[in-house]
Amino acid sequence: MFVKKPDLSSTKKISRVCFLNPQGYVTNPPPLGKTDTGGQTIYVLQLAEALGKKNIKVDIITRQFDGLPTEEQIFPNVRIVRIQAGSDTFVAKERMYELMPEMMENFMLYIEKTKKKYDIIHSHYWDGGYGGILLQKMLDIPHVYTPHTLGKSKKLDMAVEEAPVQKLKPYYRYHVRIALEQKIMSRAHATVVICETSRIQILQHYMVDFEKLHVIFPGIDIRVFNTEKTQYDKQIKLKKNSILSMCRIVPAKGLDRLLEALSLLKNKVDFHWYIGGSLDGEHMSPEEKKAAEELNIQIRNHHLQERVTFIGQVDHKKMVPAYYRNTDLFVLASRYEPFGLTTLEAMACGTAPIVSNIAGSKEVIIDGLNGFTVNIHDRKKTAELILRLLKDKKLVEKTSENAAFTVKEHYTWDKLVDQFIKLYKKLI
Repeated sequence: MFVKKPDLSSTKKISRVCFLNPQGYVTNPPPLGKTDTGGQTIYVLQLAEALGKKNIKVDIITRQFDGLPTEEQIFPNVRIVRIQAGSDTFVAKERMYELMPEMMENFMLYIEKTKKKYDIIHSHYWDGGYGGILLQKMLDIPHVYTPHTLGKSKKLDMAVEEAPVQKLKPYYRYHVRIALEQKIMSRAHATVVICETSRIQILQHYMVDFEKLHVIFPGIDIRVFNTEKTQYDKQIKLKKNSILSMCRIVPAKGLDRLLEALSLLKNKVDFHWYIGGSLDGEHMSPEEKKAAEELNIQIRNHHLQERVTFIGQVDHKKMVPAYYRNTDLFVLASRYEPFGLTTLEAMACGTAPIVSNIAGSKEVIIDGLNGFTVNIHDRKKTAELILRLLKDKKLVEKTSENAAFTVKEHYTWDKLVDQFIKLYKKLI
């Protein structure tokens, strides 16, 4: 007779989690749009906050630079701990792996000094993952890895005529990254991906045990992103038939493709495209500067200067939701996008999304019901879809209502955080 073994993991307790997120500007609120500071940063902060609400302490370990405080509490039970590695200046994520041995050695000194005990490591991106496999050996505790993006998939998706690999190789260091990703996923005790597409890509391109792969969709904070208008909505004055994109200005985000699609509409319908993202030259990477320059040249070449507005970096909790609520359409035009949290943000605010069919967030879209998917590479089809939606206000209104309902019912951190806790308990 088969006797089912009891699930002892339910009696285990997670007291403190070590998040490794070395890259970017990890502050609360984060300066979204600055180099290496986007959806991943939001994901890390909001997941940490959700765990903190469950009375689990979380230390977000990141790199010390620009004179930021060594340690600060940002939410109940959640602290940012900044560890020195290298100089006091910003280092791009593609070079961060070089600093990981030093950073983990310094972090071990911090642990010895503070006498902190962690139950589990949860690393993010391949720089954090590299730090994670070094740290798991030193601390002898389980290690969960979330890649966020995959080097092999990015190399393949970006290898198109607009962004040849040989042009992008100096930025992305594919040869180092892919080798390290394989090592990280082989040694980590579990890998959490943010959509089914990413799990399939890992199984296609890396040697990883299927049992170690877990899909947990990201959530958003519906206290911030919702359909309720605030005082900040009054500050937003958008033109008729407004289209919004919120992203860093880099080749992967496909803004050049969307621009070319919109150029096909300039004599067919009145529209205005708003682009959110930092244009602070001092903090832009060479990749970002070049992408911004090329995009501005294209705007002039298509004579769309009067139809495009760069809104720059805006407050994520106050102004970004207001922009979503007041625009007619949101477009995620990426040529590579493992998920795209901005899709969920826009949907939660009651904005109909158009999502690139390579983005992981397409998995939350039922085409024509709560959003739309399109092959952004096909400029003509993209233009036709945008034109149809700008003219069919009833369809957009219904889609927007369904989009907000979808997020509220399925994609909030309050509903998703227990899946992480269950996984952590199984591993300790």
